[in-house]
Amino acid sequence: DVRGFTSYSEGVSPKQAVDLLNRLFDVVVPVIHEHGGHANHYLGDGLLAVFGAPQALEHHADAAVAAAIEMQRRVRVALGSELRIGIGINTGPVIAGTVGGGGRLEFTVIGDTVNTAARVEALTKETGEAMLFTGATRAALSTPRPRSTKRGEFEVRGKATRLTLHAVNPFARSSR
Repeated sequence: DVRGFTSYSEGVSPKQAVDLLNRLFDVVVPVIHEHGGHANHYLGDGLLAVFGAPQALEHHADAAVAAAIEMQRRVRVALGSELRIGIGINTGPVIAGTVGGGGRLEFTVIGDTVNTAARVEALTKETGEAMLFTGATRAALSTPRPRSTKRGEFEVRGKATRLTLHAVNPFARSSR
């Protein structure tokens, strides 16, 4: 999701808004593919990326977090620090398949896991983090993520229990 996109759109023509989104998607979609993910569908000024469907991906949580870090870095290089994006990651079971009706079908993923990821992304606006991931994602990582920080437990709209969220600063210098 692009931070401040509604305000940005207010001051530019629709064509300029679409041009910015297309430039953004030209940067992030290849990163998703490079990490074995699938750019499932566009949601206005954001997109839903899926790792582990439609093709199985052994280390899908690692791939999702690595892709998120790389997306943040490449967006900053390509589009400057003025354009900021927020990324929420969650791991869990989904139904993957074709949904639709009235002559229009599309492949997508459905389930609480997807809804929770969207809510986690929304929390990046409140926390100021570039990216957040859930405890379920952390548990699914094959190796602990260097430089990750536990941000605490958060109430998530529509969820009965609080979620533990973690963050990684994608702009921190790597020690590797």
